[in-house]
Amino acid sequence: MSYLIGQMMICLLLAALLGFLIGWALRALLCHNKISELEAAWEKRLAAAGAPVKRDDLKVIEGIGPKIEKLLNKDEIYTWEELAGAPLDRLRKILSRAGEHYRIHDPKSWPDQAKLASEGRWEELDELQEVLLGGREK
Repeated sequence: MSYLIGQMMICLLLAALLGFLIGWALRALLCHNKISELEAAWEKRLAAAGAPVKRDDLKVIEGIGPKIEKLLNKDEIYTWEELAGAPLDRLRKILSRAGEHYRIHDPKSWPDQAKLASEGRWEELDELQEVLLGGREK
């Protein structure tokens, strides 16, 4: 009798494991497709609203980290070209509005760095960044 119960438990555990694996695989496939669909719909909405679809990695600019990148994105600066064309006063206001912690950052070199990045002049950008520390000259 205990042998039969043991066999039934093993079969139930194997069935549960198999069901879990099949469910996990299906969810991964279906969710991945759904995420792709949602991203495509979001890009269409942004394009329809006139917002830029292209987003550059602003963190390649010395002095800009993930948090400052989010602040710039909130103020509709998404690309290196937009950052290169942003007036220094606007950049300082963005930092100032974010609080005391962000006021210590100096955005003076950001437009120049962004211009080099937008033009693909990576060697010149590296040379400029070698003399910078946190966006300021060392």
